[in-house]
Amino acid sequence: IVKPLCLPNKNAIEKALKPNDSGFLIRSIYYFDIDVSPERIVSLSSNEERLKADIEAAQIVLKDLLQIGERLCLNHSYNDSTLEDIINDYIRDMMISKGYNEAKDQTRHGISANENNAGEVDILFTKDGKEIAIFEGLKLDSVKAAYIDQHIKKAIINYNALGTATFIVAYVSSANFELFWNRYSVHIQNYEFPLKVREKFKILPYPNAATRVASLILARDDFDFPVFFIAFKINNI
Repeated sequence: IVKPLCLPNKNAIEKALKPNDSGFLIRSIYYFDIDVSPERIVSLSSNEERLKADIEAAQIVLKDLLQIGERLCLNHSYNDSTLEDIINDYIRDMMISKGYNEAKDQTRHGISANENNAGEVDILFTKDGKEIAIFEGLKLDSVKAAYIDQHIKKAIINYNALGTATFIVAYVSSANFELFWNRYSVHIQNYEFPLKVREKFKILPYPNAATRVASLILARDDFDFPVFFIAFKINNI
């Protein structure tokens, strides 16, 4: 859960900064009321509590990704001719600007698609040495089943030995975004996941006209973790 810093703490920091001397002004400060440290995990009484804590942490990442995605959808510089890696770089840089200083892209992580070499996850977010999110981006103009399936497998199997919260994000340049989302949702619902599905695919409320979100919960070796599917409508020129 993200909460605003209480007023006394804000005032104390403002006094320490001495805005008249330093030129630094505080507009708003937020702290994360989520402890993902090993000590926090040990203190949890059940796997259900651990999953709840992981979902709360993942929802913070989701909120930030949706805010960044809104800017992406409005930016005409990113369109159907923009390379997938370039859009991934934009997401990475914007997340870093939000304080994800340990965001790493193209990290040697897990195993590759051919299972012979180390894999390269698009973006890995960590906090205090603990993985908190795996990000896999893909660019689509239609529901390309084989390509989608490849990215899903990489994100939840090849790169995800620990059962880390996963975000599979599609940059969509389809002329009919709603039709794309409906077909995409059906495809994921019919996808034969190589892991046990604890909670089925669920479409979440639309954040805006150019964004769609859904979630499910998978289990790897009886360890449950959330997976979010996001679609951003980019410009089709």
